[in-house]
Amino acid sequence: MSKVNNRYFIFLVFAISIVAGIFAYSIAAQQVSLPQRVSKLRVEINTIQTSASNFDDRLRTLREWGDDLASRGRFTPQVMPVMFFRALTAGLNQESSRTISSWTQILGFIEDNYGKTGEFKRTDKNQLIAGEFTTLTLEYTVGAIEAKPGGIFRIGQHFMSDGARIQNSNPEGHSFVTFKASRQDVELENTTSNWYSAYGGFRAPEPMPAVRIKTGTLTRGDKITITLGDTTGGSKGFSVQTRDGDNYRFPLEFDLAGNGVFVPVGVVSNVIIGSGPALINAIVPSVAGSGESFSLRLRVEDKYFNPAAFKGGSFTVKLDNKIAGQIKIPAGEVSGRLDGIRIPKEGAYKFQVVDDIGEISCQSNPILIENNPGQRIYWGELHGHSGWEEGTGSVQRYYWFARDVAFLDFASLTGHDAMMIRPAWEDIRRETAKVNQPGRFVAYMGYEWTVGIDNGGHHNVFFKNDKGNYVTAWDAPRLPQLYEKLKAIDAVDNVLVIPHAHQTGNWTYNDAEIERLVEIYSMHGSFEYFGQKFLQRGYRVGLIGASDNHTGHPGYSPAQTSTRGGLAAVYSPTLDRDGIWKGMRDRATYATSGKRMVVKLSVDDKTPGQSTGIGKMPVIRARVLGTAAIDHIDVIHNGQVEYRSDYLSPVDNKPAGIQVMFTSPTETPGDEVKFPLNGVTWQGWIEVSNGTIASIAPLGADHFTDKFVRTDFRRVWFVCKTRGDFDGVMITLTDAPSDTQVKVRITSVKRDEGPQGGKLPFGVSEPGAMADRALYEYTFKANETASTQGKFEVPQFGFVYARKVNAAGSWDAKFSYRPAKLPAQNDYYYLRVVQVDGEAAWSSPIWVGERPPKRKITGIERILYGSKFKHV
Repeated sequence: MSKVNNRYFIFLVFAISIVAGIFAYSIAAQQVSLPQRVSKLRVEINTIQTSASNFDDRLRTLREWGDDLASRGRFTPQVMPVMFFRALTAGLNQESSRTISSWTQILGFIEDNYGKTGEFKRTDKNQLIAGEFTTLTLEYTVGAIEAKPGGIFRIGQHFMSDGARIQNSNPEGHSFVTFKASRQDVELENTTSNWYSAYGGFRAPEPMPAVRIKTGTLTRGDKITITLGDTTGGSKGFSVQTRDGDNYRFPLEFDLAGNGVFVPVGVVSNVIIGSGPALINAIVPSVAGSGESFSLRLRVEDKYFNPAAFKGGSFTVKLDNKIAGQIKIPAGEVSGRLDGIRIPKEGAYKFQVVDDIGEISCQSNPILIENNPGQRIYWGELHGHSGWEEGTGSVQRYYWFARDVAFLDFASLTGHDAMMIRPAWEDIRRETAKVNQPGRFVAYMGYEWTVGIDNGGHHNVFFKNDKGNYVTAWDAPRLPQLYEKLKAIDAVDNVLVIPHAHQTGNWTYNDAEIERLVEIYSMHGSFEYFGQKFLQRGYRVGLIGASDNHTGHPGYSPAQTSTRGGLAAVYSPTLDRDGIWKGMRDRATYATSGKRMVVKLSVDDKTPGQSTGIGKMPVIRARVLGTAAIDHIDVIHNGQVEYRSDYLSPVDNKPAGIQVMFTSPTETPGDEVKFPLNGVTWQGWIEVSNGTIASIAPLGADHFTDKFVRTDFRRVWFVCKTRGDFDGVMITLTDAPSDTQVKVRITSVKRDEGPQGGKLPFGVSEPGAMADRALYEYTFKANETASTQGKFEVPQFGFVYARKVNAAGSWDAKFSYRPAKLPAQNDYYYLRVVQVDGEAAWSSPIWVGERPPKRKITGIERILYGSKFKHV
């Protein structure tokens, strides 16, 4: 035997012995009952330090214990799974050791004192209206567990709330909190408590309002009244978040001994409703047959894009200025529909809808009418969360919103597996099965495999048919293990894995059988480069968008952190699990930034996800219908722009405008798998000389706090956030001579801290001082940018783009293009579409030549395959 073969044999025997040892340990662990393991943990936790030898067993025991408590109907705090997830992904360190110790005490308290902690409820009758101020009165009635001197109560608020944070330091400030004891002899002392959870600081501890019992004791029946938004000191009240929802919680915890170990004593769940109607949104199918009957669906929204509190009304639907019908929506409803619409002639169309008094109007997404369309376009959401983990809202409302508010065709709820407890899985499975109705709405069981980027990064996992058998991060803490174990529990055709960029999926690994799509757009930003990383390695993956929404708004998500939520488009002949699933596995998809553009691409006779022949010069054809005017369409060949079709060049005798756009890249230098670059907040002024501003139109403004304000006839003030996307403004001029100049003055530019992407500062909504010193300043003549777009680099932050454009560009674009150079085997082409408003779409690639057969991986390679990853 050669030395190489001898080393191979020794290593293989060693690896097999490790696997056998782990298997034997697993079998032995199963023979010890959970009550026995819990009892052992509670005895040893204060005498035997958590170490490498007992870390895994202790963590799993705590997780299963929490599962058992929840299944028995005991109150299990929402933050428990989050903390276990942190310990799982971090491995053994000082923080995870403290987590195991404290949660042993917390679960022990719940086990021993169920029903003894008293009652926590809300006593006021005020409505919580999205984006407004109110006052909530919460009351805790002490049970058998007394509150003695030194004990601390603290209250939490969900970290995704975009209202002002609750606080007890400034009586005049928003969301001021007060605590009051019912007993006169009990003195309370205001304090704060650092809370590391979904109801405090999710990525780092954040101080939350708390109160310490200074003197006296609260016994059974005594009360503590907590007022959120106490206005007696001048506060406007509690600042309600701008998202509506059915399960917005305030948890209350109590530190009995003042030693930093807080136990749950109650949680109050609230409903947030939308405000009055401000917007309407009309949705039609993206593709329909000539003369085929279809429906237009209409939703009524408040100014924050929530379902509005609507008192009823009627709406007129028009097509080409001719009345197509009426929609009547009764009081209390948020949507309606016009059925039986038919368009006999092929072409591209949009509908106009206006309310009965002419105050609110909208234009529908485009619809492409074809003779006998073979493929339809269906819209879906494949990445969203609920209140079972670090999100908010119920599973039932999640699917209701997806189907009946966002008007999606398909969806999945992808809860973080490491945070999910048994009742959560059962709830999601039940609701997913209930809403899946072929021909109306398709739902798939899925979850988010949640590990750190050193072990593979976050990946969403889906099953065509739910069998209730999953591979979580607890079972497969490394990416190669996930691939192998998923294929062991189900046929490869029934499993789909989609990595995403925010918690970066490892692009150096791909399983061609089950990992066939990549998410490149979400509320965290635009990450086209992430898909490119996979494609440049020869992996054949399609592209999709999603929202990663955490507030129960799947499929229609204005910006919460960095950008608006994206959408997944799938080409399929039918709306059912088989058709949508085949489209996704065949990579017959495209991604958008949230708008329902129609994107059609072919290379010869092949379409996205397919392969064309080699040895011939292909013909590339594109047809795009935008929700707004098309800015440009790029043909991407092997990661580079090979051809661009521009649609905004100024045209004689048509109105012109000045388009100014801001963007910031997300790709990090080099090829190492890292978190994307964080978002950038821009602030400043745009000034026009030798011209007059007639009007402005914000472009790509993601959120109500993104602002572009015309302060006079020469100046525009702005504040906006970008993370790979585009935000900007269209300025229409009058009296604009040929020497009109435009100056962009950036007075503040800052990159967000932390991987979450950050949010705009609360209250940044008014113009600053014109005299503010400009950090960066760029001047250009309008006419000089008519043929060549101005591109100005803002070092370390991003770019400003400026050009003179056709202010009335077309939303219907098509072209045919033949490359100048013969493509080679495994080359790929895809489309990038950018609208005038910064909204974008990316088709999945079409490849040249069939993919070479996959080489079988040997046993020793499979072991080495995962050697790069850290052990959890």
